[in-house]
Amino acid sequence: MRVAPRDRCRVLTVVLLLASALTGGSVACRREADPSNNIRVSWALDPSPPVSGAPMVVTLTLRDSAQRPVVGAHLRLEGVMSHPGMAPVSAMLMERGDGRYDAQMQFTMAGDWTLLVTGELPGGAPLKKQIDIAGVRAAS
Repeated sequence: MRVAPRDRCRVLTVVLLLASALTGGSVACRREADPSNNIRVSWALDPSPPVSGAPMVVTLTLRDSAQRPVVGAHLRLEGVMSHPGMAPVSAMLMERGDGRYDAQMQFTMAGDWTLLVTGELPGGAPLKKQIDIAGVRAAS
């Protein structure tokens, strides 16, 4: 018995749909879990609230899902404003022990800023977190 090419395509489509349904539809959709989703980042600023043009220390604390300190990460901090044309400010975060990392930086203008934390966790997995900082005060 001979099957027309158009009918073969329909049969193949039905077979693939059935196979996908039987396997939970995960044949081509499986993704590895993002390890950075299991990392909790808490932060503190000194002084708080920060003042534009004045030095400030940003301290981050990294904990895993079991609340253990994350040590050995290589992290970078970048501060950006929502205003077009504003240059970002950046700093490398230095590890201080017990999952604590800090950097000294300076906001160049009063207003709302976003801190972007990027880098690598121990083992090479990427980390990317965002921290919104509202109300940076103008220098008096």
